[in-house]
Amino acid sequence: MYLRERFLKCLKVKNVLLVIAGVLCLIFGLVILADLVSYYIDDLATVAKAKATPDAVKALALGAVLILIATISRKLMGDARFYSSYFEGSLEGRITYKELAQASGKPVFGVAIELILFRFIYMKKYSFTKDEGKSIIELYSKKTLCECKNCGAPIEKKDYFVGTCNYCGSSDVFAKVLSGDKFYSISNEVKKGHKRPEYYQHGSLGAKKGLFLILAVIGIGVAFICGCMIADGVSKYNDHDYLVKEMLDSSNELFSTQQVKESLASMIVFGSIVGIILLVLAVRMIFKFFFANEAESCSEYFAKSEKPFILASDIPSVKGKGQKIRQVRGALRSGYLAHSTLEVHDDELKVALAKKIVKDTCPSCAAPIVGVVDEDYICQTCGNKIMGVIEKK
Repeated sequence: MYLRERFLKCLKVKNVLLVIAGVLCLIFGLVILADLVSYYIDDLATVAKAKATPDAVKALALGAVLILIATISRKLMGDARFYSSYFEGSLEGRITYKELAQASGKPVFGVAIELILFRFIYMKKYSFTKDEGKSIIELYSKKTLCECKNCGAPIEKKDYFVGTCNYCGSSDVFAKVLSGDKFYSISNEVKKGHKRPEYYQHGSLGAKKGLFLILAVIGIGVAFICGCMIADGVSKYNDHDYLVKEMLDSSNELFSTQQVKESLASMIVFGSIVGIILLVLAVRMIFKFFFANEAESCSEYFAKSEKPFILASDIPSVKGKGQKIRQVRGALRSGYLAHSTLEVHDDELKVALAKKIVKDTCPSCAAPIVGVVDEDYICQTCGNKIMGVIEKK
């Protein structure tokens, strides 16, 4: 509802094209520079003055810029989806910057800047206003009623986020939301995840952890081998006896010590490039391993809960260790944790479990809802009255 979905799909394609173009530019620039450096290794001043050098540098700079733009764009699109999901889960219609900052882990100033930017690019249907001198985000004309599915009792919004009906003790609570002429219902199907850790996991985390660890070890190992090759090449570069021996070796097609040096220089340059790339990828795999491990730990804890809302501070890996919440956020942003979101209610950071948002359909029979004109709507299929909503204060 709050996202410009069609525009975001176009931006996804744009990001893929930018990455492809950026990689091609980087390869083009690196190949030219590596060839120049290996050929003029003893005269780098000549490399700087070569006609091909400016084009290679421009290609490298352009490639880096294109990949950076695509990376930033993808990150901002992810933030926009986070804010949109948070907005749809709000029952008050008004959200403070502090709430979003606490849930996302970003500074308040950063959240404010992003929302101002997103309003013109990625998102819609929200505005900025002030309430008692505080800047807040006003959502699109929202009206809400919370109920217990078990006994039908109405529930206060603040009690809804506790996840338990005050009358019958059931956790089968849900909210009915009317936003303009759109209707959607929010329910928490926490029973589906009870004693089922896999429900809160995206894919096989065990296999992913093993894969990330193997890739990290391979990356570090190959980077280490590249480092040894570079050190060996550097030590032999000015070794006269080695150069003469290689030149006289009939199995080599090298006819001068200069050609041997060029071969060593080429190996050093490419070894350095490959080693750096693999080392960076290995570090990334290590972070992914930690995020997947955190997701596995969290899913085990979430599966024990019978309530749809739990305090983030009660998660075993977070309890008493404030920095650990970063790993939970990393697991969520990486997509390793499923059916769970971070939210702020009553100034407390909570995890909402098994939240299900159903748009424009009846919560009783799933029939499409059309022609909403007032607060009380009777489903044309099952006759259920689904719009007993109250005005937002």
